[in-house]
Amino acid sequence: MIGIWEMVGSGKTTIAKAIYNRIYHLFIGKSFVENLKKVWEPVDRWHLHLQEQFLYDVLKSKFRLQTTWMGRVMIENELSRKKLLIVLDDVNEIGQLQNLCGSHHWFGKGTVIIVTTRDVHLLNRLKLNYVYRMSDMKENESLGCHGFSEAKTRKDLNELVRNVVVYCGGLSLAL
Repeated sequence: MIGIWEMVGSGKTTIAKAIYNRIYHLFIGKSFVENLKKVWEPVDRWHLHLQEQFLYDVLKSKFRLQTTWMGRVMIENELSRKKLLIVLDDVNEIGQLQNLCGSHHWFGKGTVIIVTTRDVHLLNRLKLNYVYRMSDMKENESLGCHGFSEAKTRKDLNELVRNVVVYCGGLSLAL
C-alpha cells in the first residue's frame, strides 16, 4: 500500500494515473476510483455504491449489495487470491478505505493499492508500506509545462512567464 498526500492541485492524481497507466497490464484486475471526496449521497449508500463499482471494475460482474458488511465480505471472498492494482483517489474519510480495502488479507499476493489524499493523518491511521509527500515543481520543471511552450520561443514573454512561475510557487494545477 502506497499513500500520496499534499494539498489540492499538487499533482497527486496525475502521478497516480501515470503509475496506473504504466503498470496496469501486470495485474489480473484493476480499479481506479477517482474523486472519492466528491460525494453528496448519504454515507451508507455511497459506500455501497463504491463497493459495487469497485467489484464491477475488478470482476466485470454487477453486484447488488444490501449492506457495507456484505460488500466487505464479497470483496474479501472474491478478491483474496487475485493480484490487483487499485487506486483510491482523493480519499477524505477512513470509511472509504475500510469498506474498499480494509485489510491486506482481502487481496492476493502482489496487489498494489495507491491512496491519494490531502490528509496525512488519514494515511497515518493505515498500515502503509510507503507514504510519499508531493513536492512543488522547481522553476526549471515549471517552465517546461506545456502551457509555456510557445513562450519559450518569444523573448518578450520570458519575464512574464518567470513571474507567473514564481507567483504559483511550483503548484502544478495553478501552472
